[in-house]
Amino acid sequence: MKKSLLLILAMGIFCSLNAQYKLVSIRDHLENKKVKVQELTPSPSGSGSTYTIVGQKFDEAIIGQSTYDVQTYGSLQKRMYAYPDGTIGAIWMMAFEEPDWPDRGTGYNFYDGNNWGVYPTGRLETVRTGYPCYTPFGANGEITVSHYLEDPYWGLAFNKREEKGTGTWEEFYLSGPTDIGIVWPALITNGTDNTNIHILALSYGSIYMGQDGALLYYRSLDGGNNWDIQHHFFNELGPDYFVNVGADEYSWAQPRGETLAFSVGFSHQTGYIMKSYDNGDTWEQILAYENPYTPYTGGATPTFGGGDGSQAIALDSDGNAHIAFGRMRHVYDEEGTLYYYPATEGMIYWNETMAPLDTTIISSYTLDFLIANGNLIGWAIPSQGDSTIINFGTYSASLTSFPQINIDNNDKILALWSGVAPGYTNGAMNYRHICGRASIDGGATWEPIKDFNTDLQYIFSECVYPAMSPAFTENNFHFVFQADDEPGIFVWIGGHAATNNSFIYMKHPISFLTGTDEQISELNTDFNISQNFPNPFHNKTFVLATLEKNTSLSLKIFNIIGQEVRYVDLGLVNKGEFRFDIRKDNLPVGVYYYTVSDGLQSITRKMIIQ
Repeated sequence: MKKSLLLILAMGIFCSLNAQYKLVSIRDHLENKKVKVQELTPSPSGSGSTYTIVGQKFDEAIIGQSTYDVQTYGSLQKRMYAYPDGTIGAIWMMAFEEPDWPDRGTGYNFYDGNNWGVYPTGRLETVRTGYPCYTPFGANGEITVSHYLEDPYWGLAFNKREEKGTGTWEEFYLSGPTDIGIVWPALITNGTDNTNIHILALSYGSIYMGQDGALLYYRSLDGGNNWDIQHHFFNELGPDYFVNVGADEYSWAQPRGETLAFSVGFSHQTGYIMKSYDNGDTWEQILAYENPYTPYTGGATPTFGGGDGSQAIALDSDGNAHIAFGRMRHVYDEEGTLYYYPATEGMIYWNETMAPLDTTIISSYTLDFLIANGNLIGWAIPSQGDSTIINFGTYSASLTSFPQINIDNNDKILALWSGVAPGYTNGAMNYRHICGRASIDGGATWEPIKDFNTDLQYIFSECVYPAMSPAFTENNFHFVFQADDEPGIFVWIGGHAATNNSFIYMKHPISFLTGTDEQISELNTDFNISQNFPNPFHNKTFVLATLEKNTSLSLKIFNIIGQEVRYVDLGLVNKGEFRFDIRKDNLPVGVYYYTVSDGLQSITRKMIIQ
């Protein structure tokens, strides 16, 4: 009997989660198209061809521009920060002089609380650099890092200053092990006045510790004057675990005190969380996704589900890690050549309270296991009845990729990503949009997905590479993304001619994603509502409201993408118990959210129409 009840419960959870996911139609010639994964690590120098620059398209406040349009080969590192005093610092990789990009470096802009500065036309650094990071530094300052070529090896170039937004930048450098370069840095700061600097970077140029791409850790406790940890090699991430670590296939979480964490892998290889409770002195390895072909030993494999290397990680108030990464299908042929299937969708979520994922859950042929397991939080969203993907630009990533994930002080989880958008095309390819979603119960359930680019000015816009501030201000979240009018990228892959790319800043209240400004755990002392019954239902369902006083109530119903589809004024209701019904009427089958409000407080529940 107990087994039967558990089975029924599991099936109920499966059906509830499955109903949220809306299938899109991917044309046959795309569904099983596979592309050879580059044998060599992408060049830290970048490459391109000569084309004419297209002029600025957006008639709105943007913070900068660039012709160079590859912001990452995998995960987008820290690129902006919203400070408690209302100021904001933001960076991006910027260059205009193609095809060789001698002017490549960090584009920087600053919001002083009233206005953004003028668009930068020159890089922040004195040397040619790439793939920058940005974080607070000192009591009121800021710091950046990027990699640069100091012949014959690559190193890291830092710029810092004591007062954010003003003053002279101080540039200093960090080198790798003897005769080894280091590239693709990831930066965080913590400690008193953010003077502890923590760096992850890849070895480059020669085999190091048995890997052509080993992940190394560096730490300075005095703002970069001295490095007490240099070239630290993680044995737990060595050749027994990875053939090599890919470019930008790792990401820092924002620290919580002296608790540090980063994710690594989540591609065609296994995914791990590395965590330190003592500010980087010691580390523990946590398995999040297990791949049987890591490290790969040769021979043909079946097509298997994994990640696309783009990932983001955050720590909650208990120090538990939460991660989001793009799903990808891969296969090795008999010669050991690795292929990926670019028409793969799915934004995957995992946290430390869950069992490790594997290639069965991240299936190569269905999303059902991810849905049933509570790990699917993002997908390509049909728009106004249009569910067809005709084609898409290439980023060497999945249809849903480049995630950002952050957690506020109330443990609300906010996730952003860039996803191919059905219904938005130039006639030949679909565009990508920035999408977001939130959880107010630690990742157990998720609010409806929101598309940030449905306004008229984005109808012909490729929106990609969201960079979200890890800090929230006055219940707002902040992010920047790259946009142009051509699907895909010019640099590296050469998917289209060179064009001007705009970097657009957005601010939204957290409630835009969560549906509430208050913690969901706070008790409502004036009224409560039950879960609708039956649920799922066909024609009619009932809700019971329990009121502490006479109250005017209203009912709103939202569909899965957050659109209000019905409003009912329930009028003045006497205290006690009040039962009302919700009828299907003209609502299509699917998942909905209903919100009952007294004008000051509201309660939201989920219901399913079959």
